[in-house]
This record gives sequence, C-alpha cells and structure tokens, in this order.
Amino acid sequence: MFASPLTAPAKPALRLLALCLVAALAACSVEPRLTSLSIVSVDTWVKRNNPDFYIEPLSSPGAPMTALIVPFRVNQNIDYARGLGEQVTRYVWQTWTRDRVFPKFLFEQGAGPMTGPQAVALARKRGVDLAVTGAVTYIISGGTRGDSAVSISMEVFDAASGERLWSMAHGGRIETGQTRDYIFFAKQNRMPEDPVYAVTTVLAADMGGMVANWNYGHKPPPPAAPNPTPPPAPGPGGS
Repeated sequence: MFASPLTAPAKPALRLLALCLVAALAACSVEPRLTSLSIVSVDTWVKRNNPDFYIEPLSSPGAPMTALIVPFRVNQNIDYARGLGEQVTRYVWQTWTRDRVFPKFLFEQGAGPMTGPQAVALARKRGVDLAVTGAVTYIISGGTRGDSAVSISMEVFDAASGERLWSMAHGGRIETGQTRDYIFFAKQNRMPEDPVYAVTTVLAADMGGMVANWNYGHKPPPPAAPNPTPPPAPGPGGS
C-alpha cells in the first residue's frame, strides 16, 4: 500500500507552513491553536473616498500663514455634543500640527463652537492669519466590537478680510467585518482601541495635505481638460 501524499506526519508541517506564510503579512498577528483553527488578526483600515473641496484658493500666499482652530460643533442631537466636538477638533489639530500644515497652529480649547465671523475676530486677537472652523456632521462609535464612522466639514477664513478661503468635507468608517474561516486558520479584523481617533486622523491628514501644499507654495495641478470630441461615425461604405 502506497502512503498518501498528505500523511499524518505531513499535516502538522503544512499547518505550520501556512501559519508562517500568514504571519508574514503586514499588520497582523497569529494566535496558534492545536485543537481548533488558529486565529489571524489583521488591522482594520479606514474606508473613505477622496475629500470634497467646495471652495479653494486660486493661488498660494506669499509666505506660509499661521492659523487658529476653534472647537467643532456637532450636528447630531447628543448630550455630550460640546465635549465630543472639542475631542474631534483636538484630533484634527494634532494631525495638522504633526504634518506641519501651518508653521503656527493654535487650538482655542474650551471656547465652544463659533460662527465664521466670531472665529475671525478671535484669530485677529490671537495675531494669526487664518481661522479654522468645522462641524461633525455624523459620528458613530462602535468601540472595538462595532462599526465606527465620522464625517466632518471644515472652513478656513482669512483673518484680515474675513473671506472664506477653503470649504471642504470628508468622511470615513472602520468596519469590524466578519471572521472568515479557511482550511488552517480563521481571519478576523483587529479594531483600534479608539476607532473615532483612527478615522478622524486619517480624514484630517487627507484634507491637510491639500491645505499644506497651498500654504507652502506648491502649485496644484491644472484643471482637467474637457474630453476630446469623438470622431464622426463612418458613413455607409466606410466613407
């Protein structure tokens, strides 16, 4: 009798090989088990599209401008809306400070949401060039066991003239996903400890990149040209 290619001694070796291949993947961890499927945990990622820019400047400033950000308002009817708005604003402020969107970026903590003119007046008082306001248009926090989503809108005003220079919005979500069973292992998503922070910082980085390019003089690409006119359809007989 010939031995099967997958004899009993070979099965543990194949199982170990499969685990080694999976462990080589980035951002994952393996929980090996002998009596059941081993668990492979993969870090979740923020699902989002490109940010929407409704208003943006046509040219960069002569020198990098400084700014102040005030706490965002929360559009949902939530008991702790003011504290939540300030928390999300802090995440944006930390991200833009890390990415050097402005050479000087102040955060007016505890001030509460403001209108555009109020934020402009405060920016003038603080001696900065720009005022940044925003709103949390949608937020849901599922912690480590449920889906989380954040949508924010932001506006940037010139403190000298009061003109609105930027108007933008962005949204994203983190999903827990389902555990997927394979032959040798089961894959499951690993949620961050603070999903709202994870989503907000990614959204802030997406929007901040455009603002930083403008603030430091990088010219944006020219607008897309119109689609070329298609050639006329051939006539009868190919003429």
